[in-house]
Amino acid sequence: MRILRKFKNNGKKRLFLVFGLYNFLITNLVLQVLLLFVPIFISTIISQFVNLSFGFYFYGKKVFKLAKLTSLVIKKYVLLALFAWILNTLLIKLLVNYGLNKNLSAMLLVPLMASLSYYFQNKFVFVKD
Repeated sequence: MRILRKFKNNGKKRLFLVFGLYNFLITNLVLQVLLLFVPIFISTIISQFVNLSFGFYFYGKKVFKLAKLTSLVIKKYVLLALFAWILNTLLIKLLVNYGLNKNLSAMLLVPLMASLSYYFQNKFVFVKD
């Protein structure tokens, strides 16, 4: 928790990276294991649900510092999660079609997906009134 205090006053991007790292480790562990046993479609939806569950509270409250997480914010966050899941699934399948391993494909997409996630959370989901 010391690292969180250190980053507390250094901006949303740094906090997003700290919580994003935790979220990435948990979500990607789930995704990588599932990709070994179940189809891409199922793997990505389950990992996206894990991401959604962890991320909503921590990004909303700790990163973007909303006082109240309203039903509208929840709906926008779920919409963004749905978009991210579809995009992630399609991009993994695209890279697999070009001959890349599906696990490597998922890892290579992390920076893109994280960047898009931050942008849309900051500009669309967790907007203060």
